Amino acid sequence: MPDTKFSWPMLKEHLRRYLWIYLIGIAVCLLGTNLLWTATRPQPGNDETVIVYLVGGYANTEALDGVAADMLERGQARDDRLKQVEFQWLQYSDEESDYTGAMLLMTRLTLGEGDAFIASGSGLDALVRSDALVPLEEIVDGGWLSEYNLEPYYAEVTDEETGETTRYMAGLRLDGVEGFLSLGAFNNEGAVLGLSMSSQNPETARYTLEVMLEDLAKEAGNAATEG
Repeated sequence: MPDTKFSWPMLKEHLRRYLWIYLIGIAVCLLGTNLLWTATRPQPGNDETVIVYLVGGYANTEALDGVAADMLERGQARDDRLKQVEFQWLQYSDEESDYTGAMLLMTRLTLGEGDAFIASGSGLDALVRSDALVPLEEIVDGGWLSEYNLEPYYAEVTDEETGETTRYMAGLRLDGVEGFLSLGAFNNEGAVLGLSMSSQNPETARYTLEVMLEDLAKEAGNAATEG
């Protein structure tokens, strides 16, 4: 009869051989659960919400709850359809080593969710490659966020068929917006604010982002005074 008794050496050998399978299974289950919850939870329509995605290795969205509440209250004064403003974290390092994060980001883009992104590094590169960001030349020329003197971030995209390269303003740099760090919410070094191509509420989204930057500037000022 085969030896069916449990032993610690047998378990260690089993884990050594098959641990990667368990890890992939866990990652797939977590991703599936997240997508199922997002797809089935009761929520306002896309044109009644403003969602700002923080794309990167770490974000503490709860630290921005007060900012989101102010964005909602002041946004409703402009748009009475607005029912929800929230920050969501999309964990992303790079598509080669972070398969789950890459899949989740692409799923969000495919579903057309979100109104703005705050991203840096490989997450920002992924958004540019996906043509997810609105060109900002006309919007910025119209005076949007001009009081904050944010440096523009330019991206280049190449048409695969023609080989033609186009350069456009894909976002505004947030390196000087210290309120994120003051709140412990997000590392703003190298971060860029971009508007989502799929936003169904673009004007209200832009206004609430003005409120966000105003609140973050106040937070940074308060932190400097206390320091």
